[in-house]
Amino acid sequence: MGRPQRQPASSKKFDNGNTGKTYFRVMKNSPGRTQIFRQRLASSLALWVVVLAALLAPHPAVANLAFLLILSFLGVFGIREYACLLSKTGTRVSSSPILAAGLALLLLSVLQGWRPFALPIFLRLPNPEIWILTLLLLWLLSSQLWMGRGISFLSMAGSLFGWLYVFWLLSFLAKIYYHPTMNGSQLLLYFLLVTKFSDLGAYVVGSLCGRHKMTPFASPGKTWEGFAGALAISTAVSVLTVYIAGNELAPFRGIHCVVLGILLGGFAVVGDLAESLLKREAGAKNSGAFFPGIGGCLDLIDSLLFNAPLFYLYCQLAMAV
Repeated sequence: MGRPQRQPASSKKFDNGNTGKTYFRVMKNSPGRTQIFRQRLASSLALWVVVLAALLAPHPAVANLAFLLILSFLGVFGIREYACLLSKTGTRVSSSPILAAGLALLLLSVLQGWRPFALPIFLRLPNPEIWILTLLLLWLLSSQLWMGRGISFLSMAGSLFGWLYVFWLLSFLAKIYYHPTMNGSQLLLYFLLVTKFSDLGAYVVGSLCGRHKMTPFASPGKTWEGFAGALAISTAVSVLTVYIAGNELAPFRGIHCVVLGILLGGFAVVGDLAESLLKREAGAKNSGAFFPGIGGCLDLIDSLLFNAPLFYLYCQLAMAV
């Protein structure tokens, strides 16, 4: 018998425990941490310019249209990446009905917040997500029956979860932007600042001094030091932003800005880990390569998706007190 060949030094082996398959990631030409940080910083700055130009546009119609286009872009590419990741696990996702139902939800969410009284009566739904989800379920079930192949419940479950994970959670950004009692653009800007700076804090602190693995089974790169960095940076940014904004964010002064900084920083990491489970199941490092240094759309918005409903609920409770 011949000698077994050794694994090249330029490859790093990691195992997907759920599928039993072994993947090899070539490390020879991968960029170093400094280059990744530069790419991430450049992508983040470019994205912030686009977002701020949209939110702070002087004409309301331009601002609302830009906001809808940004949400739609994130939703479309996010669900495409989700479908691609799930296909690698052997589960097919019905992309077309999800896209149609998701874009309908985003459009209704923006129109109801922007010009609610200009909509026809039948479109002034109190909870559009419930009606759209019901129609989506009926659509998926009917299409499976008509195709004559039996009902793929795994595919249907994956499709419904994808719609909830990407489009439904994304629609909470519209609820924040069109908050009835506060300045929506300032509210959304505060939310984005605290959440994304928590991502930056986790990445920088974890890269510099991360030693203790947080969840090696889901994301080997996440450390408890990085988690502490996320909490510290998000809390500091929350306090600083609230006091700079003045009366625009007055309800968040005092203990609220500290609690929100901790909550948003902590759940941003949880959102990142949730997406990491999906990527590990699919044997992928990133959901895509759309943004250099960051990855795909899901890599960009994973923390926002988990934090948006949490922040909106906190706002509702804070206003009620």
